[in-house]
Amino acid sequence: MSVFIFILVAYLVQGLTASTVEVRPVSAEHSGTFLGNRKYRAHHAIDRNWRSKVMTSYGGDNLGTWLRLDLGGEFCVEYVEIWHYLHITNYRSTFTCSEGAENCGSCEGYCGKKTPLTVTVYSSGDESGGESGDEEQGCRRGDTVQVRSHQAHMLSFHEVKVYAKLDD
Repeated sequence: MSVFIFILVAYLVQGLTASTVEVRPVSAEHSGTFLGNRKYRAHHAIDRNWRSKVMTSYGGDNLGTWLRLDLGGEFCVEYVEIWHYLHITNYRSTFTCSEGAENCGSCEGYCGKKTPLTVTVYSSGDESGGESGDEEQGCRRGDTVQVRSHQAHMLSFHEVKVYAKLDD
């Protein structure tokens, strides 16, 4: 019910013609906090505070380093924005999730120039990449977004924003 109310409110705020809304994740976790420092915990990626940031430790686990966002319900995700440095658009990566591939592979902008990233949308319990959305919709359906560096580099972001299609 709360997901429906969120979508309805987002629909009303964005206007009746809007087809894409920002989905605010309900929680975040990552592979490990840099130096165990509280100021780099995972929730800073979704706190809407441009002064805070999330930083993972190097190495991670067998998946490399990663940040996982729980969307609180299933959405048809169109794109994911990763803000690497404050609110400066030169350091924003936009990963499009409409290619029908396993990952959100198309990236515009900064795109993790020094740390190649993989962005995946999937449903809980199915980390294989989730179902692709309807080809007409141009999105990937799931309740989780994961950002990962297979090279086990540190991940450092100020904000991660998720945008999804409104379901008709």
